[in-house]
Amino acid sequence: MTSTFENWAALSRSAKPLDWSGPIVFGVGPADVVGHAGGKPVYVASTLRLCLCEVPEYMVLVAARACAELSRMGVLPISPVILGAAMLEVDMHLKINEPVGWAKQVAGLRNAAGAIWVPACPGWASCPQIWADVQWAASHGVPVMVEAKGVM
Repeated sequence: MTSTFENWAALSRSAKPLDWSGPIVFGVGPADVVGHAGGKPVYVASTLRLCLCEVPEYMVLVAARACAELSRMGVLPISPVILGAAMLEVDMHLKINEPVGWAKQVAGLRNAAGAIWVPACPGWASCPQIWADVQWAASHGVPVMVEAKGVM
């Protein structure tokens, strides 16, 4: 597994779409996700900035669209961005609005997932949270599927 954002970006540029031979597969659309999570939910990793109370609406919409696409394919999506934004609408003082609380929330969701899917969302290749999700998945044998190929 690569250890820097630069290597992650280089990997994404040089990857062959739908090459299933490694732990990270690029060019994976929603229909391609079906059957790769072992019957478990798929964790949708999308861009965000902590504090979550400052997540622009378009980031939540990108995550929601990605989850809707998976759901149409019969895949159960879980998105920390959508769940976090919805919970903070009700209570802005939740601990998920702090880095340690967010990390605990994300850990629980990732542990429940059979795969991680990164939809084509602006800034995915340079997002620290997506990078953390990919590193976690690589160390736990969880497949990572990335919709985009190349850096957006």
